Formats: sequence, structure tokens, C-alpha cells
Amino acid sequence: MWDKGRKMGMQTGRFLPVMLLALAGGVIAGMAMAETVPALEVETKKKVVVVSPADEAMHEEENAGDSFATSKADYEKGMAAQSQRYHSRALELLTRSADAGYVVAILELGRMYVAGDGVIQNKETAFSWYKKAADKGDPVGEYKIGMMYLRGRGVRRSYDEAAAWLKKAADQGYPRAQTNYGSLHLAGLGVDQDFVEAVAWFRKAAERNYGEAQYLMGVAYEFGEGVAQDKDVAKEWYRKAVKNGSGNASGSLYRLEGYKR
Repeated sequence: MWDKGRKMGMQTGRFLPVMLLALAGGVIAGMAMAETVPALEVETKKKVVVVSPADEAMHEEENAGDSFATSKADYEKGMAAQSQRYHSRALELLTRSADAGYVVAILELGRMYVAGDGVIQNKETAFSWYKKAADKGDPVGEYKIGMMYLRGRGVRRSYDEAAAWLKKAADQGYPRAQTNYGSLHLAGLGVDQDFVEAVAWFRKAAERNYGEAQYLMGVAYEFGEGVAQDKDVAKEWYRKAVKNGSGNASGSLYRLEGYKR
């Protein structure tokens, strides 16, 4: 038992500092510094939908029914008004759409209140909107709630609640949630510290072509944490991560491959 604990202590002492440096403002650094926004989920003031088209597809069945066309139309008109900086009109339309149960509108209102985009910034109000989406079983809403608990934004920080909500979203296949839930296992926050479990969640997201998870798979294989060390496999994951937009992976790949003329 002592040898196992000593080995885990040595792994933790070596691996977590590497991760903190490698992620450069990513999830684990965000856990340590309350005001740091993790690189995996940066809030912006862009006049765009928070979720991707693929994410939006997750919500279509949620909004089926007679009011679907109307609520979707209100959402689209609201987004158009927001892009033209008609903020009062945008808020009216988006709220009407959200009140009718259109999940993408609910998520957009959450984003607006987090960023102070067209409204007075209010993270508590943002939390309440994201909670509406999460309570409907929406994976993006569950993820957002988990991250707000993790950061202590709009709600009292709770690693246990963060882990519970991120797992809900991760179990539905949402890759950002899978990646962040894996990161909780690295740090042992809200869950037991377990590198093997962390890598298992990174792999799920990586197999969905999420670049940051692919990068973390590369880190795991490069340093032999949670998996057997294999730098060739690490390079393969780093290449995939670069292809899928990871800003961290190119430096790691350069370090392993060296400069080639």
C-alpha cells in the first residue's frame, strides 16, 4: 500500500506541473485561479450563437411541437436584432423564444448575461438561464452549469456539483464536458484522483475529434500517465489535435519531432 501511495505521489508531483504548464490557462489552471477563464471554454462578446451547428442539432427534438416554428423564428429574429445592436428588441424576442422552451435561445440568454452582451452583466441571471436548459436535460446547459460551479461564477463554488453536472453532459457525449470531467479526475476535485479514468474521458472526446482532448491524449502518452508511455502514439495524437485546431499541440509536436528542414 505504501509503495502504491508513493508511486501515485511521484506521478502526481511529476504530471500535474507538466499539465499546468502545458494547458497554459486551461481547465486545471482555471481550477487553481478563480478568475481564470479556461481556454477550453472562453466567453466572448461575439454576436453569434454560443453553440455550434452540431450542438444546435442536439436541441431540435427538445423543441418539437406546435410552438416550435414560432419559437425558432423568434430566436432567429432576436439574433438578427442582436447582430444589428438592437439590444432591447433582441432581448424581447430571445426571452419570448426561451420562455416557449427553445433551448438554443435559453443558452444564448445565458451567454449574453455572462458576457454583458446587450444586457447588464449578471452571472447569477446567466446561471438561472443555463439551469433552465440543464433541467431540460440539455448537455450544453449541463456543461455550462458544471463550469459555473467549477469557477464559482454566479453560484457558490462547488467541485462536487461541478463534477455531477459535467458528468451528466459527458454521459450524453458532449466532448467539452468529457474533457473537463476528465480534468477533474486529474486534479481530484469533486471526484477521486484517477489518471486512468481521466484518460478514458479524454479518449471519448478525442474520438469525437475534439482537438483539446486529442492534445491531452498526446500529453498522457508522452509522459506515460494513465497509459503506457509511447511517444510515437503521442505524436499521432498531437498531429490530430493540430488538425482539429488545438492551440497547444503544435509546440508539443515540434518538441517531439524536432526541427525538420
